[in-house]
Amino acid sequence: MRILILQVAPQTRARPLPRFDARLGTLLTLLAQRGHELHLIGLSRFDELHVKAALTRCLPQLVFADISPVCVGAARRTLEFLGTREFLPIVAGGAYPTVAPADALSLPGVTAVAIGEPDATLVTYFERLKDPVAPAAVRGVWLRDEQGLTRPQLPALVEDLDSLPFAERELFGCAAWLERTGELEIAVGRGCPQRCGYCPNDAERALYEGRGTWVRRRSPGNVLDEIAVVRDRHATVRSVRILDHAFALDDRWLGGFCDVYAQRCGLPLRCHLRANAITAARLDVLRRSNLREADVEVISGSDFIRNEIFAMELSNGQIHEAFCALHAAGVATRAVVYLGSPYESEASMEDTLRLLRRLRPTRVDVRPYYPFPGTRAATDPCQNNGWLCARGEEEYHADRPGIEMPACRPALVAAGIRRIRAEFSTESSGPWWRRLHHAPLRLLQLIRGR
Repeated sequence: MRILILQVAPQTRARPLPRFDARLGTLLTLLAQRGHELHLIGLSRFDELHVKAALTRCLPQLVFADISPVCVGAARRTLEFLGTREFLPIVAGGAYPTVAPADALSLPGVTAVAIGEPDATLVTYFERLKDPVAPAAVRGVWLRDEQGLTRPQLPALVEDLDSLPFAERELFGCAAWLERTGELEIAVGRGCPQRCGYCPNDAERALYEGRGTWVRRRSPGNVLDEIAVVRDRHATVRSVRILDHAFALDDRWLGGFCDVYAQRCGLPLRCHLRANAITAARLDVLRRSNLREADVEVISGSDFIRNEIFAMELSNGQIHEAFCALHAAGVATRAVVYLGSPYESEASMEDTLRLLRRLRPTRVDVRPYYPFPGTRAATDPCQNNGWLCARGEEEYHADRPGIEMPACRPALVAAGIRRIRAEFSTESSGPWWRRLHHAPLRLLQLIRGR
């Protein structure tokens, strides 16, 4: 079956679409193994010419839309356009349908919605579509037809991640990305033990309650096998980025991984680190794996926003200690910050700016806050206080927050974002050590023999 995959996701300043996504990549590999012909395009907004060209090139028999919660409007317009030109079955999946399946089923032309991890849902569903006699109902796939709405339960989680094939990369433009940045992106697990109020992790975790272990990791050897495969195909790989936020939270697994990584790869490593989980022992283990850069969620300079609203259990003092430890170890830092969060004010934005000046991160990723459906903060306080706005998605893509509070208008937040970007390095195209303005930190690492 010829399948056109639409990755409907936000466009970042330094990142083209389609953008590599490990779960979607694994699904594509599984579908290709079953003989499906796949075509992938990325969209952050409705693009008639791009969609027309894809239809002409692919001649699809089915459309699968992987939809981000911040691109629902773009998905709706694209699917409306498809409905005026083609009579194709449309299946939706990804982050938005998982947390809002009924709403996703109401999108134009959508007849089925896959919830949660797609390995045990969509692969089976697409195989059933090949046989018109076979029953259509599949665990984890909601259907709407003339009989009404079918909402089967989710299947059990795939606990042995080593049993899954390596993610497809070439359809995402892997060669061009590696040529440009040299940075190989890879996921080592699924699920996260953290329960931050801004993240949809909690909502998906609740869906799988009683259906298997939520936090799962691949074996270190399996991860290194995938890295080796990509390096064999692409000589341009010069560094490795671990995508998982929970990467360094299991000391036993982490120690085994870092030992194997040092033996079999040893390329400069970048990963997420939780500021209140950076211990001297963990940092020593990570340095054995040639850790060069850490992504750290600062989120806000306000303890109230970070802890009372987003439940991060993380103080300004802990954040400062973490950055000091990383810089002392010669590790570059990328601070992730939201502006326009619930209860944001001009004073709290000043707190964030002061904290960043104190931390002196190598670079800052500053984003407008968006209330992702299914997150605690989207319900309380955003929905309960009437801060959700119909134009939230449009505002987000214009670098303004997706909520509107009387005390902190979007224009004020946009000005705060511009101010941070003007004061701090926000370049994110390629590894930091390829940029000359980070030469002093690189010199420090060379002196230390790294």
